[in-house]
Amino acid sequence: MEVTALVLGIVGAVTGVGSLAWQVITWRQSGRRVKVTATQALPIFGSEAGDWYMNVTASNIGRSPVTVRGWGLRMPDGKTMIMPSNLSWSASLPHRLEPGADASWYMPTAEVQKFCAEHGIRHQDMTAFVNLADGQTINARERGIGLA
Repeated sequence: MEVTALVLGIVGAVTGVGSLAWQVITWRQSGRRVKVTATQALPIFGSEAGDWYMNVTASNIGRSPVTVRGWGLRMPDGKTMIMPSNLSWSASLPHRLEPGADASWYMPTAEVQKFCAEHGIRHQDMTAFVNLADGQTINARERGIGLA
């Protein structure tokens, strides 16, 4: 009888811990989750290639919509670099990201490199970010603007 009670107690404890872990995972996945990346983009106009552009993309990998209010690059000292106006092929701001959606904004790579040279900053040390409507700032996990 004691062995049966012990086995049932262990099974109940394992089941309870498993259920709690599943609830935590489900709760974390239920909200909005935004991933930010910075890469390089080369627009093609007809048969001609344009100049290189830094491309900041925000992807909503969560299950709730989220609104992006702004974007830019953060310097190592915490100051930020932003574009005062979006290029025509950039997503409008504010921009609502539905679950599974993404949006991209562009800045001429040459301008970023010039800014970095003028201020003694390596472009590898810049971090892309987006500002959300709820006041949070989401930084890219990787530093740099997508240049090798």
